[in-house]
Amino acid sequence: MFSEFDYYILQVLNSFSFLDHFMLFISLRFDYFLFLILAALFYFRGRNEALFYLSLLLVSWNLALALKPIFAVPRPEDIRFVTCTTGYSMPSGHTLMAFASAVFLHPRAGKLKLPVWIFAVLVSLSRIFIGVHYPSDVLVGALIGCLLGLLWLYVEKKLVNAGIFGKIPGSE
Repeated sequence: MFSEFDYYILQVLNSFSFLDHFMLFISLRFDYFLFLILAALFYFRGRNEALFYLSLLLVSWNLALALKPIFAVPRPEDIRFVTCTTGYSMPSGHTLMAFASAVFLHPRAGKLKLPVWIFAVLVSLSRIFIGVHYPSDVLVGALIGCLLGLLWLYVEKKLVNAGIFGKIPGSE
């Protein structure tokens, strides 16, 4: 079902065992990072922005779960597993959430724009390194996540223009 190139990239990235602990930490502690981001938004930007971001996280996670049985792509096999997971593989939910977050946080991040994007890329790569996703799962998750993040920024702009929400970050 997958191209040989997709499988080859998975095998190459999955072979760097010296990165196992770091990639496992990034991948399995992802939700803690999101909680820290949510707390920082609440503290520095207020309740409304934190709730709006939380809604993005909930929608992105549920969208990933809804799309998995539609794509029905099995998890990688015959590779070195650093951790195990169940269910279908495409799209990568972690990647979808990471890129939706990066797009949403970009106008708010100030000097932290680059770390926000590095984090999204690291989360995505970690899913391949630990053997639970193909590169194509990650690419599809990143694309959908970016589109969802852009949709959230668009909805935010409409809410601001309607007077329902505060000012748009970065427009000061």
